[in-house]
Amino acid sequence: MRKKKWLQKGSAGLIAIMMVTGGAFPLSASANEDLKSKKKLSTIVSVNRELSIDEVNLLVQEYALSEGITESESLDSFYEEALVQQIEQKHNNLPSSEEDEYSVQSVTNANQAPGVSRYKGDVMYSKAWTGVNHGHSAIYYTKSTVVHAPGISSKSRAESANNKIGLKNGIQIQYVDTTQTNRNKAADYAYTNFRNKPYDKSFASNKKTTTKLNCSGLVWNAYIKTAKVDLDGNGGPGVYPSNIRDSSKTVTYAYK
Repeated sequence: MRKKKWLQKGSAGLIAIMMVTGGAFPLSASANEDLKSKKKLSTIVSVNRELSIDEVNLLVQEYALSEGITESESLDSFYEEALVQQIEQKHNNLPSSEEDEYSVQSVTNANQAPGVSRYKGDVMYSKAWTGVNHGHSAIYYTKSTVVHAPGISSKSRAESANNKIGLKNGIQIQYVDTTQTNRNKAADYAYTNFRNKPYDKSFASNKKTTTKLNCSGLVWNAYIKTAKVDLDGNGGPGVYPSNIRDSSKTVTYAYK
């Protein structure tokens, strides 16, 4: 009896076919781990859309070296944060009718001003739409001026809190649960040191550099460097706007 053509390919071909079709030959341990790693990297990229998988992989390696942990442990740290952000983004997505209007790479096209704060050093959170709601953070230098990193096409800057830098129905103003002296230090530091910085497109790993800044990295660094107040609500290699909003150190007192 003539053998079927696919059997004539030999054992290597048979294994390949069985793997694809879900046959009796399981993936090797290393191949299975590789597949899991790729899925984790893809998840991280899904909430950091300006990054490639290669760029995320490099960040994972750098974080592993800096923290003295394995690359697998480092990848898990990035991945766990990304899972939380996936839930955040799905929960806060704008209605489809608004998607086209706000599918931009800068919150400068937003349509509501946060307004004045109670204290210098207060922080704000707003929705910010770039295909997903990744959120936006800013710190009040004065009660009527914020310092923030608007987006990819702009450098960080100070501007009036009466300017439109937040999306409608999505602004929260918060005070930081610390002394006013610490709030003043953080606000002054942000104004003096964090203006005119190029944009950091990585939220996944934005704690290690201040040569470039994104919105939540700016606010987090202002407080950690001056008052040792950690506004990252869940730890990890990156700090996202929602992490600051949900931190035990921030208290919302105004909704817009």
